[in-house]
Amino acid sequence: MKRKELILERMNQLLELAEKNIKDKPERTKRYVGLARKLSSRYRIAIPERFKKRICKSCNIMWIPGYNAKVQLNKRSKVVEYKCECGALRRFGYTKKRDDR
Repeated sequence: MKRKELILERMNQLLELAEKNIKDKPERTKRYVGLARKLSSRYRIAIPERFKKRICKSCNIMWIPGYNAKVQLNKRSKVVEYKCECGALRRFGYTKKRDDR
């Protein structure tokens, strides 16, 4: 296996473990997410998309809406806002991208 494949596999394992342990052991979850982000930056490999939008950048915890994160939809600006329990706020757009003509 190549290095990139090994690192992606390891990051997936860490993030899946973080997902399983979020409610029982949140400190362990922070450690797993921190290790995955460190691997990502050290080897310049992106975190998998299914996990990328579910991680708080400031406290390294996985979001579970209603448990440790509040989710709000802003209809005017077409934005989903995630507010973590640490106070950090992230926004993601939810409109379809149009073709440039």
